[in-house]
Amino acid sequence: MMITKEIPLKLENIFKDKKINSIVYEYVEYLNSKSLSKNTIRNYLYDLIDYFSYCKNNNLSPAKSVKQKDLRPLLSHIINTGIKQSSVIRKISSVKSFCVFLERFNYSKENHSSLLSMPKKGKKLPKIFSENEINTLIKTIERHPKKNLRDEALIEIIYSTGMRVGEVSKIKIGDIDFNKSEVKVLGKGNKERIVILSNKAKQKIRNYLLGSKRNIVINSNPLFQNKDGGSLTPRSIQRIIKKYLLISGLDSKLSTHSLRHSFATHLLDGGADIKVIQQLLGHSSPETTKIYTQVSTKSMKEIYNKAHPRSFSKVKN
Repeated sequence: MMITKEIPLKLENIFKDKKINSIVYEYVEYLNSKSLSKNTIRNYLYDLIDYFSYCKNNNLSPAKSVKQKDLRPLLSHIINTGIKQSSVIRKISSVKSFCVFLERFNYSKENHSSLLSMPKKGKKLPKIFSENEINTLIKTIERHPKKNLRDEALIEIIYSTGMRVGEVSKIKIGDIDFNKSEVKVLGKGNKERIVILSNKAKQKIRNYLLGSKRNIVINSNPLFQNKDGGSLTPRSIQRIIKKYLLISGLDSKLSTHSLRHSFATHLLDGGADIKVIQQLLGHSSPETTKIYTQVSTKSMKEIYNKAHPRSFSKVKN
């Protein structure tokens, strides 16, 4: 687990109070104990900058839970910063998390933050690749003048397993079982799961390992390496995929995460059970996976509209 102890200097400097900053350090340890990712903890801390600034401007102590009479002004303050709705929801969630911590460890006697009402977040359908677009992307990589076996294996494993970019970055060579066509994945909250590896992905991984100029076939080594032999970072993987998207002329709104969405949607279109897809994606709640049923329904309507003689576009009156 990656332990995060750094606190943003801007957060420390709002009050410049040793006791308050000591409580914030304890809060960081509390977040680390919950096996949250480094990025999630960092976001929680940066979100507290606005909250601490609000407290200082209103003569409140952030070391005590927000009082009921201050909830509405706090909510207005967050909303009036002009950030998008998803960011408002995240900031409210961060304030609630901090207030829960204060109450749990007896820094405050009561916690009214549960009364902070979250604005409803509209469900946005994920952008996905069509099967033709997937083929175009793969062929672009295969035909690139500077043929890169690593990049071929990278795109194939993301699409064939539906793994998150951060999960792909962590794969070790020993996590792959070629005989069983499986990959052991370390997902969110350090939860392990097994995903299925397609024959095409297996072949491209083998080609990459056999064609490598370095001796990388050691079980403890990262599968996808940079030029220095370290793991490709999630950001590096995103840049690689964006490069090929640009070369192939595909929609610029598509991304590495679109490959994960496409994996789930194409499985659903092919008749896979939603519970199986949930397990393969590593979703803790079936509600998270249900968004793909909306995408699939949309796809189904488009196919119907093009193919059926009595479809919406063909029947006028």
